[in-house]
Amino acid sequence: MGTQNRTKIWTFQAKEQWHILLRDGTLCGNWMCISPEDETAYRYMCRKMAARGLSCGDKPPVWGCHSCGGYQQAPDAEVARMLLSDHQLTACQMIMLSLECPADQLLASDYNAWCELVYSPLAETDYAEVGLPVPSEREKDHQLFAINYTPDALIQATLPSISRDWLTRAQPLVLDSNHEVCILEESYLAGMVRYAQD
Repeated sequence: MGTQNRTKIWTFQAKEQWHILLRDGTLCGNWMCISPEDETAYRYMCRKMAARGLSCGDKPPVWGCHSCGGYQQAPDAEVARMLLSDHQLTACQMIMLSLECPADQLLASDYNAWCELVYSPLAETDYAEVGLPVPSEREKDHQLFAINYTPDALIQATLPSISRDWLTRAQPLVLDSNHEVCILEESYLAGMVRYAQD
């Protein structure tokens, strides 16, 4: 498949998930990693993906970044700090994986719209209090999936799975002495298997 049919995606994964990807060649989501209060939002995305021919089966999607502050721009340390908890960064040994995946294997959506409309939506009474109508399903779809690649947009990507064959780079994330995230510049692509076994 030519590069014109591929899309760059970046995903933050724990070292354990990295091991699974290298060992099995494929990484899917795992409901055990999703907190019960978040399951409804994740199943919503599963339904939207399935409607577009991207079935996750009985698993949640794999989440990634599509464009951060510009079309096909990688997430930086600020984005990583926003998305990842201290526990993930200290206990899970997070790694940012760079992928080039088939464009038809992902669903792009607006991260801010996702948070506001699906992940942490207002209750109907809250809309009433501010004098706004509750968004219809059609309006939700438009805000989520009619992508506008503005400089301040954060566009996410959800995939049924990711393949080891799509990997182009693997960069560990660490916390510095000020608890700020550092994305290490070195790539472990050439020695991925050795690194995963460390």
